Amino acid sequence: MSLGLNDNPPVGALAPEPRHKSAGLAFGLSLLVPGLGQFYCGKTGRGGMTLSFWLLGLVLCFAHLPTAIVGQALVVMLVLWVFSFLDAYFTAIEINQGQDDVVDVQNPRVAVTLNLLTAGFGYFYLGERTKGITIFVAMQVARWVIPSSGFWGVSISLALLVVQLLVAEDAYRIARRQVKEALGAEPLPTQNAAPASRLPVQVPVVLACLIPLSFIVLVVIGLVLGPKFGKRPAVASGSSRSVSGRAQNGADARRVRNDTPVPVVDFATAVQDVQRVQRKSEGRKDEVGNLKLDVRMLSATLGGKKVDASDAMVAHYYRALALAMINTVHEHEGEPMELPGARTARADLDKIINAGRVLTYVPEVSQSNAEFLAGSITRNQLHDEPAAYSYWEKCASNAHAGCLNVIASARITGDGGQKVDVNEALALHTSVYDTGVKYQCAGAFSAISIAAINYFVGVRRPGDDELEWTKKADGLLDKVEANANKRNVCQRAGIEVREFLFQLSRGHRDDNILQDALSRLDDESVATKAVIQFISGAIDENGLNAAVSSSKFEGYRCSAYFDAMWYSELRGEDAMARRFDQHLVDIGKFHCGQSLVFAKKFKF
Repeated sequence: MSLGLNDNPPVGALAPEPRHKSAGLAFGLSLLVPGLGQFYCGKTGRGGMTLSFWLLGLVLCFAHLPTAIVGQALVVMLVLWVFSFLDAYFTAIEINQGQDDVVDVQNPRVAVTLNLLTAGFGYFYLGERTKGITIFVAMQVARWVIPSSGFWGVSISLALLVVQLLVAEDAYRIARRQVKEALGAEPLPTQNAAPASRLPVQVPVVLACLIPLSFIVLVVIGLVLGPKFGKRPAVASGSSRSVSGRAQNGADARRVRNDTPVPVVDFATAVQDVQRVQRKSEGRKDEVGNLKLDVRMLSATLGGKKVDASDAMVAHYYRALALAMINTVHEHEGEPMELPGARTARADLDKIINAGRVLTYVPEVSQSNAEFLAGSITRNQLHDEPAAYSYWEKCASNAHAGCLNVIASARITGDGGQKVDVNEALALHTSVYDTGVKYQCAGAFSAISIAAINYFVGVRRPGDDELEWTKKADGLLDKVEANANKRNVCQRAGIEVREFLFQLSRGHRDDNILQDALSRLDDESVATKAVIQFISGAIDENGLNAAVSSSKFEGYRCSAYFDAMWYSELRGEDAMARRFDQHLVDIGKFHCGQSLVFAKKFKF
């Protein structure tokens, strides 16, 4: 009797049982959590990538970042969410039809998503590398050269959006063709074919259309009604420029390049106008009138009955900044400063500081920036050094680059009762340099300060060299200049004069550096221009004194006399160097404190 042990099994008896996945369940899982439907379908790689990038976008949305980055993160989350539930639904159907392995090689939904998010990487996925590179480069160049605002800026941005949608559609068409070629002729229906999904295909498709459409409608409504009801300025964070000219700081963000004055008609335009003046390298007397209008508008906002907390913080900050810049112009013009305005500015900043954690729609308005600006106003306009350093110590403890710069300088001079500690000054400056251009000029200022400490104080750590540090400062200044599109950004002409003198101290004279510095100056940079002419031999000591004395700002005169003294000492003209040193003494420690410390190297 046969037990059937040697009988050949019927065809298909040992074949694996056909897989079946519920398309409706896959859709629902990814609708709840992007990527979960792909995990259910066994596509763990695709599900993991989708979920990871979606979670990254979620983190960026809740981080304290510029609005532009948060907006991009929202778009990425939206695209990945729609992709996830569509892909999960159709992947389940493809698994049931036994086609998923073929489709996975050139998944049309992946190709579309990549082109939507990157404008070209979907072509790389499909093997169309030439087309991908061409589209990607063209889109990036277009975004770089088009204006950021105005009619043409908006029009071209919309055109680029249409192009991106078209390349997404093109990627879908190519992928579908490749899938069809890979599958060959239509497969014959099998006896064990999986049943169709009970969830109609129209449900995920219609939902995929409605979600982005609703998002666009909400954005348009926000743009139309936002200015009317919110009165919140569409402002971007730039560098917060010290009214003392010591350092610059601020969040790493894009800045509006337009320096054309705008009529001050509401809270938003007042903030934008203050930012416009702030972006200029120096405040000009003809800006005072506009700044006073800004102050009145911001005061009216603060006096309103329905101003919310965020608007109030922004108004306090920019009113303080406007008042500080008005006094800075007075100081540069040799005019008396408006002390009531300085006190009002400090009171505005104290409100921000005492509010604790400040959350506004303008990243520049922060507790640390308020402390830095309050310290500048307190020292330079109210002449209260101990109180000023109490502000700067607080923001330095929070690693604010501008405040670290100030405290590092005080470790050399002992200003404000600070302890003198040269090694700590070097450490603080190095920490600021390590931030690169994140805080605009602060990193470059610290690099040139380290060079000065090495040379004048004679303290060097292993590897320290003043010429190497000037090269590092140049590298950072090149980056800041490229971003700011401004030749004398960070008062670079003055830094180049110091670079020339450092090289001359090693026996190398490079007059090209002086010529480059001179080309950066405008007609109002009298003191810096005079010292360059003096070093170049175009004017003598009397000519230098006449030009520098015409400068109404003691800080500029101090820098010019210090450079002239240094140059005279290098040439062995000790009597002339001593006369320039006496000018520093006459101006006084308040403006020339660090220069007087460095001048001790020459033992006058």
